[in-house]
Amino acid sequence: MKTSLYHERILELADNAEYVRIIERPDREASGTNALCGDRVSIQLEMDRDEIRRLYYQVRGCLLCRASCAELARIATGLDRTRLKVLRDALERFLRSPGNGSTIPPGLHVFEPVRAHRSRHRCVLLPYDAALRALSDPDI
Repeated sequence: MKTSLYHERILELADNAEYVRIIERPDREASGTNALCGDRVSIQLEMDRDEIRRLYYQVRGCLLCRASCAELARIATGLDRTRLKVLRDALERFLRSPGNGSTIPPGLHVFEPVRAHRSRHRCVLLPYDAALRALSDPDI
């Protein structure tokens, strides 16, 4: 288990710019802000019917928020709103409950050290909440 909050994999994810961009005509988009620390995330989605084809983002935030955006962008393909909500809720349970056997994709275990820092949970969950908001608004 990694114990440092900002371990090597978090730093790698935070520096990953593969999905950091603004697309001209997203099918869906939404933003979110963490009022506690000032993180701000903008999510843009390319859709294939009800499923995410690609997720792009812009983020002004801490390393944890940036790493979370990068990992979400990597695993979002094929998710619909229901599956994204299940994933988000499983990640929240994982963060809140040490020893929780919650089933989350292996890549999300990178956030295990965040469990001990409850005030930082929102940094990790913010991209998921913004993506869910994008999938909830039918007018976009």
